[in-house]
Amino acid sequence: MDVSVAEAAERLNLDSSRVRRLLRSGELVGYRVGRSWVIDGDALALAASRSRPGGRPLSPPRAWGALDLLAGGDAPWLSRVARSQVRSVIRGLAASSSDRWRAALRGRCERHAVVGHSSSIRRLVVHPPAVASGPGAANAAGLDLIALSARPEIYLDQPAWKELASALHLREERSGWMALVRVVDPPQLLERLAENPRLRSMAVAADCLEDADPRAIRAGWEFLTRQTDELRTGSK
Repeated sequence: MDVSVAEAAERLNLDSSRVRRLLRSGELVGYRVGRSWVIDGDALALAASRSRPGGRPLSPPRAWGALDLLAGGDAPWLSRVARSQVRSVIRGLAASSSDRWRAALRGRCERHAVVGHSSSIRRLVVHPPAVASGPGAANAAGLDLIALSARPEIYLDQPAWKELASALHLREERSGWMALVRVVDPPQLLERLAENPRLRSMAVAADCLEDADPRAIRAGWEFLTRQTDELRTGSK
């Protein structure tokens, strides 16, 4: 879904002139319609996930710790002090905007937007140990979103990603991508995602915050804030 310069500026927390400079330099993908710029929605979603509005990101272990705590887990890879600090972050996010949630959680993984032969993409998204993610997995994860036309998004660990990228001849593209791979480290996090449906739902909600579709962003934000309310009131 393509968006205007004004919409892109709001998503990236930049002024419109800065967005136009990014477009002219090729750092943000778009095209001209008459005298106006139109921004590729895929490229905007990736740029938003890597930008810094809303505060500093949590480190990967702490970002996954926050999602695990929201899922009712105990984030055993964190120390007692770190768990307490992450709980404080969650409390601070309770009434926050989707931008602040996205900023806090964006450091949880690497992102690789890829293209390849259609058969390679099909093999990629079903290849063990891939875990389905993104808006396409939202409804199954319990979010109020049906995104039937969403392109596939998956989680992989670093060893599997390197092997599959080479074997399936995948290449990265900022726009027009066919699948989005989110790479987690260490590999144990992927195992936990595969085994824990509640954690998977939290991850999918976080994924939706990075999408170009406002419906997906809202669904992810509402789901996470609802879990935060439940955690704070002790109803889990």
